[in-house]
Amino acid sequence: MYIMIVAYMTIGYKLLIKKILVPFDNSKYSERSLLYAVKLANVVFLGNVNKPIVKILLLHVIQELPITRSLIDKPLRNKKDGSVTTLSEHALEIYKQMEDSMQKAMEEKINKIGSQKGVEFERIILYGKPANEIVDFAKKKKVDLLIMGSNGLQGLAKIKGLGSVSRKVSERISCPITIIR
Repeated sequence: MYIMIVAYMTIGYKLLIKKILVPFDNSKYSERSLLYAVKLANVVFLGNVNKPIVKILLLHVIQELPITRSLIDKPLRNKKDGSVTTLSEHALEIYKQMEDSMQKAMEEKINKIGSQKGVEFERIILYGKPANEIVDFAKKKKVDLLIMGSNGLQGLAKIKGLGSVSRKVSERISCPITIIR
């Protein structure tokens, strides 16, 4: 944040940030990104009630499961209770559980951060390919800044480089982006 303030002072560029998008997958990198976004929002607001509220959009994208069309409506028998359901019904149940779990995780993180003057949070869950959904959402909502982790929960956190989602997003996004390690 010090660098941003110095850049503002030396260049004279007016930095107006109203919406910050933070892709969130509950990894340590996305949690760091959220904390960074909150600190930046606090600096932007600086307690001045005349400044606009900074909205942090916390976005999680649930990647859709690839299911072969021929199996979608095939009846499946549950070995435990003998009930019969289709693969598509089972997939919908899994999606619902994933969504509920992520809503709870995001709520816990926001509650842990606590109330912040001049900062408003919004939680969003979408379905699709994460990089595509993040870029499309950022354009649609006209975000001023995207702050995301360098890696997520896809097993790439051990590699000291960008994860596939952060790399794809950084190549396609049109707004400023900050990638957090």
